[in-house]
Amino acid sequence: MDLRIDLAVLGALVVGIITLMSYGDGRLWGRMRSWLGRRETGVREVIVPREPAADPTTALEVRRVLTPAPDTAPPDADTAGDADESGADQPFDSIDFIVFLPGDRPVIRDAALGVYKQNEYVIDKPHKLYGRRLHGDRWSELARDPVMMEYGLLAVAMQLADRVGPAAESDLNSFSQVALKLADSLDRSTRFNMTFERAMETAVTLDRFCSDHDVIASINISAETVTAFRGPAIERAAQEAGLQFGMRNIFHHPGARRGAILYSLANLYKPGSFDPLRWDTLQTQGLTLFMSVPGVPDPEATFADMARVARLLARRLGGKLLDQDRRPLSEAGITAISQQIATIAARMREHGIAPGGPQATRLFPP
Repeated sequence: MDLRIDLAVLGALVVGIITLMSYGDGRLWGRMRSWLGRRETGVREVIVPREPAADPTTALEVRRVLTPAPDTAPPDADTAGDADESGADQPFDSIDFIVFLPGDRPVIRDAALGVYKQNEYVIDKPHKLYGRRLHGDRWSELARDPVMMEYGLLAVAMQLADRVGPAAESDLNSFSQVALKLADSLDRSTRFNMTFERAMETAVTLDRFCSDHDVIASINISAETVTAFRGPAIERAAQEAGLQFGMRNIFHHPGARRGAILYSLANLYKPGSFDPLRWDTLQTQGLTLFMSVPGVPDPEATFADMARVARLLARRLGGKLLDQDRRPLSEAGITAISQQIATIAARMREHGIAPGGPQATRLFPP
């Protein structure tokens, strides 16, 4: 028992030091990627009622509408990988490459997490360390558990695709080396849920699926009866519409889940954000409301509510609704966008990934 406690204390020190060293850079990089909101290849799309013409003055890039192909579905859970290590509340699924680490003796949380944190820097794709609790037979993420939590089975999981692209063989090798080092340090065996070949095929298929469904729907509001929208008027109208000023210095409509965002309101012109210290002097000729179609639980209803807020803001501020061509956006145009959203959402559900669900949240982060 003394040895286990010593290992736990040593692991806690290692985790604490590494966390302090990596917190600033990791958080900054994560926010930068969220702000960019697109893959490196630039395939994030904006739904419009017809083919748009790009305007370099807008804060958001304009993309054409995607028509998802039926052969781009990601594999179902029963074919994507044999994650057959049963347990309640299993957190990983068909979008993960998983290495299970079974063993005869229980493992204390920090004895495993310390080694993992020392080596995870080589893994570029989203990844996590999970454990099936010794008492209760429930899976949980080690980074969120109490220090002295004990596990009978460990699992290291890496997401096979993200906005950067599919996992390559080098990603699988780096990830596997970390899992093997962890297994060696804990005197445990390893069991992979799929071969490298199958993992790379799954990664490419998932990446195609993400590219076909990573879609933005937006509505622009342009000044019509006034020269420009002024800061105090924007703030009052946004608050009246139920929007909250927050992350990235723009407004958001929060979702039911804590921290979730249904849609956002930004400045249509660069830099896209609002300076909260200069509301009295702020002026802009346009605003834009936008939402991630795959990232919200009910995209059809969310877009309908976003359109309602767009009409409200236009009335309060003296503006008009425009599409991405800077042409008036009619009710017929809004209906056309809504129909496209419904089609994309339906195809996602057919492929087993519900909009706004756990898998979609991981594949299409805000």
